[in-house]
Amino acid sequence: MRLFVYKEDMMAGELFTSDAGVCFKYSQDYRGPTAYPLSLSLPVRAEAFPQSAALPFFEGLLPEGEQRRELSNLLHVSPTSTMKLLRALAGECVGNLVILDEEMEIADIVRESAYVPLDSRELEALLRPQSTERMRFIANRRLSLAGAQPKIGLYYGQGEWFAAKGLASTTHIVKPASLFDPSLLINEFFAMRLAKGCDIEVPKTDIIRCKDHYGFVVERFDRKRLAEKIVRLGQEDFCQALSVMPDAKYENDGGPGFKQLFATALHHTSRPLQNIQRLLRLVLFNYLTGNCDAHAKNFSLLQDPDSGLLSLAPAYDLVCTTFYGDRLSRSMAMRIGGHSRIDSISTEDFALFSKETGISLEAIAAEMRSLCDSITEQLDRTVEAVGQEAEGFLPVAKQLREHHLRELGQRIML
Repeated sequence: MRLFVYKEDMMAGELFTSDAGVCFKYSQDYRGPTAYPLSLSLPVRAEAFPQSAALPFFEGLLPEGEQRRELSNLLHVSPTSTMKLLRALAGECVGNLVILDEEMEIADIVRESAYVPLDSRELEALLRPQSTERMRFIANRRLSLAGAQPKIGLYYGQGEWFAAKGLASTTHIVKPASLFDPSLLINEFFAMRLAKGCDIEVPKTDIIRCKDHYGFVVERFDRKRLAEKIVRLGQEDFCQALSVMPDAKYENDGGPGFKQLFATALHHTSRPLQNIQRLLRLVLFNYLTGNCDAHAKNFSLLQDPDSGLLSLAPAYDLVCTTFYGDRLSRSMAMRIGGHSRIDSISTEDFALFSKETGISLEAIAAEMRSLCDSITEQLDRTVEAVGQEAEGFLPVAKQLREHHLRELGQRIML
């Protein structure tokens, strides 16, 4: 099987199967002194990349977990077949890539691109926690959004929601309420608004409601509106950048740790000191707010479309996992020092974290104190924001505030 990989309407290379597995090779026309690599793990070169190098990046474009299994059943494709899933799904995906098979002409698909308005019945069907309509919507429109949570890409304009047809770009990601716990929706909204109040860069977020169903809305930061055009921006998460398969995203499963994330920010971003400071603040925010699920796929790099330079992407998928008690693990996705369990992290662990990241313990302590003060100050304002935008979730927001205050009292302060 052979698939063509495009950056916008320019073919960047081919993904193909051989005796060496799933391989990728840049096209001759794409290679050149000004060509931007698809990933830090796939530098531009003439030789083909073997499966060990190619698969982690392209697997990282696909859904995970139950959403992947449901889509595979709908498409009659094995969930382990990366190539067949990419052929079926990766038209509008994370970043600025489009993947097509040999029978598809990108010029024809571009001509067919359009936005189709959604009526309230269609939007409600997409927001239902269990929805075969949502799975069909994703499959029919070649939408591939990475991660384990159910989500869809939509275009928003003139106060209306639209489905994207062909290669028309979506502008927002919409997550329906979770089957695990409906409060997860407001938990993420609360965490993102709290982070914004603490001077952490996050995308714009909202809550939408259609009849009895809610959705958490995130404006896509890998899309940029320019006049009448939506420009796709290159994006890769740290698993892709470090050539790690998505199923190894947790450090205990062999995934990246903070040492690798900070080294990547230092050596590969355009403003390393600024990006390291942003990354540190985000890591400490996750620790202080009890987000134990901040794995390497929840940190990303963005590529400037003009210069090709990389920077740390805005924070996303923030949630207070400790809010759910024993139903979710209190072990952090990446260790701080020698411990992953959030309650076991000590001053000695932060001293080791300091050595691993190259950030002085004094700087970490100052950032932690500043952030702790900001969180405490912003909690009431975040509850107020929930009351204004999603009044029905106000009781949950108040519970989150009390939980955060209790958790802050348990965190180690340097």
